[in-house]
Amino acid sequence: MFHGPPLPLSPDVPLSELLALTRPPRQLGAWIRGRVSRLHIHRVPQGSPCSVLASPDLGFLLGRCAEVAVREGERTIVLASETVIEWRALQVATATPYLPGLDRLEALFPGLRSTTNGFLVPVGKESPEEVLALCLEEGVRVSGSRIVYGGKGGNDGKDGKGR
Repeated sequence: MFHGPPLPLSPDVPLSELLALTRPPRQLGAWIRGRVSRLHIHRVPQGSPCSVLASPDLGFLLGRCAEVAVREGERTIVLASETVIEWRALQVATATPYLPGLDRLEALFPGLRSTTNGFLVPVGKESPEEVLALCLEEGVRVSGSRIVYGGKGGNDGKDGKGR
């Protein structure tokens, strides 16, 4: 079961561990903390080659790799990119405590959750810009927004493997 949002891998995860999690011919994405924009790691053993694409940009990896390695607590776990994309939400911070048009936004965006500073809208593969445009139309004053990934309880591990 996956609890909470996925986290970037610790910089001290051994390369051998990441290479062992790859399933050739697929390239494994590794979401890492750090300042490197992209790093390709290849191993060509006597059998089939392994490839890991490491980046601190999870969105970049989700668009290029079928699977990504992330951290859950202290474990390294591999998840299907499609699974992580489904967990994607737009976190919207508002400039006022009262949200005008919230009822309409809830009707437009099933799953919208109100927070202390604004609201969360599940976006999956949808465009966050569309959500922000509708906020403007509804008179919601947005002071900031960002993409967040919230893991869902109930993942029985069938779409991930850990160490």
